[in-house]
Amino acid sequence: MGFASLAITVLAYYTTKAMQGDYMAPDFSDPTGKSTHFAWQDFLSMIALWWIFALLLGALCGIAGFYARTAGNAALRLTCQLVVPIVIICETTMRLSVEAGRQDALVGDTWSGTRLLAILAILAVSALALVTRHRKAH
Repeated sequence: MGFASLAITVLAYYTTKAMQGDYMAPDFSDPTGKSTHFAWQDFLSMIALWWIFALLLGALCGIAGFYARTAGNAALRLTCQLVVPIVIICETTMRLSVEAGRQDALVGDTWSGTRLLAILAILAVSALALVTRHRKAH
């Protein structure tokens, strides 16, 4: 069920982008250069690529989530709990450096707010781990 959900999400995302005109390519057979066609190869290759990523990363995130809840080793549990916030920080940093300048200010503010929440989540999870470790020691 997990991969099916991710696959449907990828398909919905790229179908939405296609409906917004992201996969229109110029028709070079038209001498006027005014006509376009749907770039099926680009569309399908992006879906296939992200399905592969979903299969691999979805499984890794699932394993990390399992160990974040059940690991007996506190260091392993904390590491697994930090996976998602760290990925969010990396993703938002990349998007802020590449995409935010081309978008509305609201987009940059949204990515910045998301990154701030991920940083706060890391601090909260780390603090909770320290408090739990301190309580078990005494």
